[in-house]
Order: sequence, then C-alpha cells, then structure tokens
Amino acid sequence: EGGDSQAETEDQTAMATNQQMDSEPSPAPEAASPPPGAAAVDEKLYSRQLYVMGHEAQRRMMASRAVLVGLSGLGAEVAKNIVLAGIAGVTLVDPCPACSYDLGGNFYLGEGDVGSSRGRAEACAGRLAELNEYVKVDVASGVTSLADEGALLGLVAGASVVVVTVPLPTALLTRLDEKCRSSGVCFIYSLSTGVFGQVFCDFGEAFTVTDKDGENPATSQVENILPSNPAVVKVLEDQGR
Repeated sequence: EGGDSQAETEDQTAMATNQQMDSEPSPAPEAASPPPGAAAVDEKLYSRQLYVMGHEAQRRMMASRAVLVGLSGLGAEVAKNIVLAGIAGVTLVDPCPACSYDLGGNFYLGEGDVGSSRGRAEACAGRLAELNEYVKVDVASGVTSLADEGALLGLVAGASVVVVTVPLPTALLTRLDEKCRSSGVCFIYSLSTGVFGQVFCDFGEAFTVTDKDGENPATSQVENILPSNPAVVKVLEDQGR
C-alpha cells in the first residue's frame, strides 16, 4: 500500500516523543507494577509518550529491536525517532560513503564525513547513540554492499522489525519481506522523493491494531503541480490546503 509522507513511516516504527502541547500536561497515569524481569520505565524521560501509549506499550517497545537499512534523510529521521522512543536497540545498515548531497537531508552528517572511508551508518551511529543512553545503537559491519542479499537476510534473525528507507531491487525487497514474514518479523519499506513518498508495511498474517480513533488518513487527487520554489501541489477538494 502506498503512503504520501515521511511522517507515516515514523509513526509505523515508533510513536513520536516530542509532541507539542498547548497547555501544561497533566500528571502521567499511575504505572502498574511491571511483570517480573521487565525493564523499568524511566517516567521522566518518556513522560510525554506515556500519556499516549501507556506503560505496557512502552515496555514492549523497550524490548524490541530494529534493523534500519539506509541512512539517507528519511533513514536519519526514522533512526532519530525510534532511538528517542526508547526501543532496546537498532542496527544501522548503510556502507555507502556520504556525499555532499546527503548533507541536505541527513542532519547527523557533517562536511567532514564527505569523502570519508566510513559508510553513512558508521558516521551517524555515534551521534544517534547520544540521543538516548538506554538504546543500543550498532552498525552492521558485515554488510559491505546494499546489494549483498545474503548479508541483509542474515540481519533478520532476532529483529522485531526491518525498515528499508532507500531504493533496492524489487527482487531483493521481496526476499527480505519473505524472510521477515517466515521469521515473524515486521517489514516496512518506505521512500521519500521530494513532495511525494510511499510506504509498504507487512506485519504478518495477523496483527493487533491499536489505533484509538480509527480515523482514516486524508486522501486527495492531485490536480496540478506548479514548479515554483517552494513547489505547489494543487489537489481537488482543496478546502484551503
């Protein structure tokens, strides 16, 4: 299924942790006693998202691990959000060296990373790890090319979700999805291309929907695109947007 925004991918991988509130938030709800062996929730660090998800959902997130393929602008945003959300760990996969184009989208890369022998994942890992001391951020050092099917498939075991944010051959994406499905791992593929984007999600044969209001995402038919700066997209039933 297709989506039309970068934010849609972030919502699929983790709830946003920096929601803006017009007024002072009320105290967080009382936390139930965690089950034996469960990690304690840092209520001060995760206070805002606890209002939205609750303690049990936060504990489940803290026990999950993500594999993130691609550290372009979209990948950097996804990585930032899931690290701030407090998952157990994320493995970054992107051996491609940074270029000057990357500096316009990935805010964890600097001019010193351009032309470096380090891949984008390795260049970003340290800065991402600084965002949350509870989250383990590592780099898939065994992947030397994003075309290495065997290396990518080997990362699925032990993951909770695999997220791909860069273009890959359809055959490779299909193999990754099949591997994830057979292993009980969620699979998300998303791209952000200028004013448009897409997202594909495979959460297995059955999964639980926890959407509180069930409101469908807004959809519109594109009427015209004006090549101005910034670009203007006109849609039918515009209603002032």
